[in-house]
Amino acid sequence: MKILVAGGGAFGKEHLKTLTAIGGLTLAVAEPRHDELAALRRTFGLTDGDADAFALLERFEPDGIVIATPAKAHAPLATEALKRAIPVLVEKPVAPDAATMRLLVDAAAASRAFLLPGHILRFSSAHRRLRDILAGGEIGTLLQFNSRRYRDASHAERYTDVDPVLMTMIHDIDLALWFSGAPAVSADAFRRPAGTARSITTAQLHTSSGATWQLSTAWLHPGPDCPPDRVEIVGTKGIAELAAGSHIDIYGAEYRRIPLEDIDDPLRAELDCFLQSIRSGKPSAPVGPQDAYEGLLAAEMVVEALSR
Repeated sequence: MKILVAGGGAFGKEHLKTLTAIGGLTLAVAEPRHDELAALRRTFGLTDGDADAFALLERFEPDGIVIATPAKAHAPLATEALKRAIPVLVEKPVAPDAATMRLLVDAAAASRAFLLPGHILRFSSAHRRLRDILAGGEIGTLLQFNSRRYRDASHAERYTDVDPVLMTMIHDIDLALWFSGAPAVSADAFRRPAGTARSITTAQLHTSSGATWQLSTAWLHPGPDCPPDRVEIVGTKGIAELAAGSHIDIYGAEYRRIPLEDIDDPLRAELDCFLQSIRSGKPSAPVGPQDAYEGLLAAEMVVEALSR
């Protein structure tokens, strides 16, 4: 199977590393920085590469493409691949705005191939375990979804072209959509300090089902060590809280703690799912283009609320 990875930045390298570890694949990379392109080809032993992703798409004729370019380049390349009936995995944010994502939803529907949004936490065994607890009824019906996701201040320098809402909070927006099964209908938000990405962003969103989301994202911490990500779900019969990399606490009729596995590799799970879907010709991922569209609509509500 031939896989093209478009984009040789941090995300592209992670995809190439994982795809190489999976093995049995012929890989190529598109990267406009010529020195970086040469380095990637040496590091990963790639037989093909090009500065022009569209030219490589034509020449390499991949069975699938992973798009890890800057967000503004996602839609044109994904659309071209879908026209050629080539399955696409697109890193988040899948599109720069909901209107563009709507076009991608339509392009995927008209294609013989499929589009897999790179909402990686739906492939995390820990987050899937938490959702199973909710689906099993142990804590009742969801009333509120709370999340905390903090990153170091270098993010504000590395991702100058994308808002923290679209780069980091979008993970929690997608999880909230997945857990609540209902779209957001309104949002309030604030950012402190205002006007800078090196800040904390807090948002409250209300859904059509009546559930509330409380989401907090920060690009503030001076060093690489940040507090662990946390997700809490509040139901009519109890509460469950995930401490990433450690455990899930359940406060229901009885308290119990579920230790989490030492290894949770959602990127490997995501890519395995992508490759299996290519082989079978049937997408089997727990996330699709419509989910990404709903997520971007919610993200735009938050960004708009920040400007009020």
